[in-house]
Amino acid sequence: MVIGSDLALQRVLQALYRQRELGADPVGLVPVGRPEELAAARALGVPVAPVAAARAVLTGTARKLDLLVDDGGGVALGGVRISGGGTRRAVGRPGGWRSLWAKLAAAEQATALTPEPTGVRTGPEDAGGAGGSTRTGRGGPSGRAERIEPARGEHSARLRVEADGRLLADVHRPVRVVQVTLPSGAAAGEGVMEIVVRAPGALLRARAASISVAGRGFGYEADGRAVGPVRARTWTVHAGCWGLLLPVTQDTP
Repeated sequence: MVIGSDLALQRVLQALYRQRELGADPVGLVPVGRPEELAAARALGVPVAPVAAARAVLTGTARKLDLLVDDGGGVALGGVRISGGGTRRAVGRPGGWRSLWAKLAAAEQATALTPEPTGVRTGPEDAGGAGGSTRTGRGGPSGRAERIEPARGEHSARLRVEADGRLLADVHRPVRVVQVTLPSGAAAGEGVMEIVVRAPGALLRARAASISVAGRGFGYEADGRAVGPVRARTWTVHAGCWGLLLPVTQDTP
């Protein structure tokens, strides 16, 4: 049982994964912390009230959930974000567990990208479309191309992005943001991630089981916590690899 915030739950899952004990028994969570520290708990369906959460631990039903795992051994409950401006850190100050995770991530960089195609659904058929000036595919209500205005304050990075072996962006076209999230609610546990690639003037969406990103050196945020810089990273969805105890009144397949 975990008593704490989203960070405490992530730490426990990280330890269980590295000890190869993840999924052996369901995890119970009693959320403790500020509202912004419990966003993942709420999204997963854990009661925020301590008494209700404790009751779910004692009498609840385990629901199998997915987890994002990177090739450096890191895990993410909700998602990963890579922005063109990188991640910001205080210089000359110890970062506690964040600094430790950053060192581990940098030491275990992936230098080769070899994803296995499993069928990705994207908008533009041309991979270079991620750097174009229109948005197509499922994002538009009528299938027509739409002009996408770049968000203010965003910077661009030269990244190569592949989802299940399919090229979404390449280094010759800048990328502002790469956002990776695990679906919540009824879509949770499907073994896929939702990917959004924002380039100047374009927005590309995809669903895949793995994503690989490579560049000259980029930082990223896993569940809002800074990691990196790294030269390459691959994230894979581990479908239904851990169980969370939830109230029996919820839809828990």
